[in-house]
Amino acid sequence: MLFSSRFCACGAALLLGLLAGGCEKKDPLAERRFQLLLEENTRLAQAVAALEPGKPAPSAQAQSFSAAAITAVTADNERLRDILANHDREKALAANKAQREPIEKQVTEIRGLEFKEPVDYQVLSRKQIKETMAGKLAEVFSEKEFRQMSDAMAAIGLLPPNYPLRQKYIDLLSEQVAAFYDQHQHKLFMYEDASLENAQNRVVLAHELTHALQDQHFGLKRMPLEIKNNDDQAEAASALVEGDATLVMSEFMLKNMSRQMFKDSMLASFTQNMKQLETAPRYLREMLVFPYLRGQEFCAALFGQGGYDAISKAYAHPPSSTSQILHPEKYMSNPPEEPIAIAWPELNVKGHLPTADNTVGEMGVRILFTEWLDAATGELAATGWRGDRYLYYADGEALVWKTVWASAKDATEFFDAEKKSLEKRYEPANPIDIEHRYEADAPRTLRLRQTDANEVILIDTPHADWAEALKSFH
Repeated sequence: MLFSSRFCACGAALLLGLLAGGCEKKDPLAERRFQLLLEENTRLAQAVAALEPGKPAPSAQAQSFSAAAITAVTADNERLRDILANHDREKALAANKAQREPIEKQVTEIRGLEFKEPVDYQVLSRKQIKETMAGKLAEVFSEKEFRQMSDAMAAIGLLPPNYPLRQKYIDLLSEQVAAFYDQHQHKLFMYEDASLENAQNRVVLAHELTHALQDQHFGLKRMPLEIKNNDDQAEAASALVEGDATLVMSEFMLKNMSRQMFKDSMLASFTQNMKQLETAPRYLREMLVFPYLRGQEFCAALFGQGGYDAISKAYAHPPSSTSQILHPEKYMSNPPEEPIAIAWPELNVKGHLPTADNTVGEMGVRILFTEWLDAATGELAATGWRGDRYLYYADGEALVWKTVWASAKDATEFFDAEKKSLEKRYEPANPIDIEHRYEADAPRTLRLRQTDANEVILIDTPHADWAEALKSFH
């Protein structure tokens, strides 16, 4: 970078090597650096040529020092480095092919599905991980949408205010062990430094190969994994996908358990970079591990009813809520207990549409009250969830959140927990607290009410006019 910045500072006179006649003097240091670029170009070209003997690798072949020559040689060096890097990745893939094939075979035997086509493997360097993850997220959510999600979750109490959700999510996703599957590109990415000599990496590959099987047989892009207005449904679908793969991974590990695998697994548990996960807000931590842990329990319940065939059938009608994941009997009942949809006749308030329109779900409610109160209260208050929907209006920093419960008792338990949570978060001044109604006007306008229809509705905004405008929701 010193090379580039030095040229920029010279107003392009030195950059041009004085060829334009704007100055009389030459820069010996710049010319020497150019010679080093040429020497590097020669070495790189020879290395590339050695990959295919008899086929010369063209180089920039610059004859004299100039700005154009510098640009050409620099670009050519980058091109040649890319060729060598790609060759190294292909070499790494070829080297572990013999180790991948028996893992693929075992995964198909365990899952009872065959690969319809060969798995498309790609190798990433560690430097490319965050870039790749950022690209994957950008395919689905814009930076603006991430900000809107973060603001809405902060209004509910699930995230801190002004939380950099997009960047933190990328950091969390980058804490991978060995591989990940991308259903958009239908490729399985492996990290170039994740050797399959390591038993833990073989276990992780078994997990990701299961995703490749799922994609080929059920079409992961058809699953509601990236639905934008129902986080609860997306989390439930993810629990089926990840729970299935975790179940296969667990069986793979048991079939291959050895002293070395135990040693590698223990080593991974102590050495894996968990800093991002440990420092993330509870909601992100819990929701990232939920599909794996709770999803495996859900898939185990399906397996108990009909083996992997029962799990395969679930892809045609994936679970629709985290409530079904937490309580598999709700999914397996005939008919399944589906969430109650919440509809409002009009979303436009004071000339504004909501910037977030979403669902928290039973697991989200549990996490919310575990964070602000305690785990026992969280579980109790979330039990009996039958549906919810929230709207957030950024223009008025206004939240309206309606929840529906299985019984009056369940609604009251949620009402009481939400009231305590609001008191802890805001310390309202002189609140009105009577049966099934809680209100405050400072420091925020709060309106919490339980209805005879086992609903609980919350309005939360710092602006009294927005609270008045939202009364129709209440």
